[in-house]
Amino acid sequence: MSMKNRVEYYRHSHIRERLAQYCGGRFNDSSSFACEYLVGSGEALQREGYSFPIMVVDNRDMVRLLEKGLDLFRAVWDKKATLAILDIEYFNLDSLAGLYTDQLGSFEKMEPIYSTIERVLEEYHIPHINNTTTSGYHFVSCIPFTSPVHKELEKVGHLNPTLKEKYRTLVPSDIKRQGPIPLKPGKAYSAIGRLMEFLCHRFMAETKKSSPLPVTISDTAPGTNHHPREGISLDLTQYGDPLFMRTIRLSFSAHQKHKINPHRAGKEVSEATPVYMVVPRNRLSYRKVFEIRRDYKKAIEYAKEVSTVIPDASRGWGRVLEDYKDSKLYKFHQEFDRKRYLKDYDKRIDWESLPPCLRHILRSPCPALLVPTNILHFCRAFLCLGWHPKHIAGLIHSYYQKDYGWMIDWEKYDSVTRADFWARVYCGMIQTGVDDLEDFTCRHHQRRGFCPSPIGAKLASRPFGRGSPLAAGGWRLAAGGQPDCGHRLEALASRRKRID
Repeated sequence: MSMKNRVEYYRHSHIRERLAQYCGGRFNDSSSFACEYLVGSGEALQREGYSFPIMVVDNRDMVRLLEKGLDLFRAVWDKKATLAILDIEYFNLDSLAGLYTDQLGSFEKMEPIYSTIERVLEEYHIPHINNTTTSGYHFVSCIPFTSPVHKELEKVGHLNPTLKEKYRTLVPSDIKRQGPIPLKPGKAYSAIGRLMEFLCHRFMAETKKSSPLPVTISDTAPGTNHHPREGISLDLTQYGDPLFMRTIRLSFSAHQKHKINPHRAGKEVSEATPVYMVVPRNRLSYRKVFEIRRDYKKAIEYAKEVSTVIPDASRGWGRVLEDYKDSKLYKFHQEFDRKRYLKDYDKRIDWESLPPCLRHILRSPCPALLVPTNILHFCRAFLCLGWHPKHIAGLIHSYYQKDYGWMIDWEKYDSVTRADFWARVYCGMIQTGVDDLEDFTCRHHQRRGFCPSPIGAKLASRPFGRGSPLAAGGWRLAAGGQPDCGHRLEALASRRKRID
């Protein structure tokens, strides 16, 4: 059987059934789908003139997306269950060319973290789908609304008033917001995000020695000698947004992100790299699953053998919940939720005590306060200066509220939830000892490429390139450049005070 393109691939009955199964239903009956909506993205939309190649459609229009050969995504918002999703991926803030030119080498580097996640999920008896993407893995399971565990999750989740209001609001013109989200699923989704934080702390601790690349939360640059801007990201960012805004790529979808965003790997590499499929790894080796992902025929044959039903993992997540509630992180989250924002955060900043790298973020907040490495640095510094984590969140939010030309529609997303997410995640790592601040030094920050042209330092002749550069909010220091700003992050770290 010859298979020439994605449209032909998508016309195969086994592929269509696996796609529909991942949506919770059957291909010939879109009313059986459990997801609230579908999304397509790809080159075909660019050719049609879409400036942002995304198409959001009702479940009934899946075939429209397939006939365009698009990448397919389903809403995380589900009609029957709360989805538990962990997204891990290789990242390099300078270029992803190596990821695409050496897929096997990149996935070999991810084997220790992959094996650790699989082992821990098995330990908790959490059945799951482990979809393999071009850059990493999606570990996906669910907790049905009818499960007693779901009711316990609802007690742990936290929704701020602005997010509650968004969940109640219908927007007839927006397919993503055709109906209100009941608060119970919203709270359970929030709780799953916290359980993922808890598990990620363990994943990071257990792979600190075995992983050839640093493992970070949400692609923060490590700043190490050998891997200053490269690592493996445990991407929890979906839990910083409203449930109705987030999607996940379907099992057996294509993965053409490098085609629609060629700057990620460079035009030459992007054009030369084929479009791979996303398939469950199950118990296959990363080499075997790579052979399937890059061959339409093999992917179709594989689709005949496997299921893409997202499994009910209620009991397993119940066990995680029990351990989480006995942890330092749970106590920190509870205390964080009880605190309230203050007013006039700008007036509470002691500007003279801030190192230039922090002042730079505050004076150029967009896009600096959208970039994980900057936000981690921001949280570390203000925590060391004695700020409460909730007030660090309040300070971030106070900037999100001002008109700095944010590239985010805060009417759809939620600025309070986003600010709270960042401060809770990064301060929580410090409060629990996962982040020991050993790399909170000027030299590490310099290697990350985020040191903002300190006085007396030699600057490289060019600013950052797209993807890490200006988006990072700084300039790369030339080799040998030494910071001479009168501040030392090491000294700031020594002042850190724990929350009582």
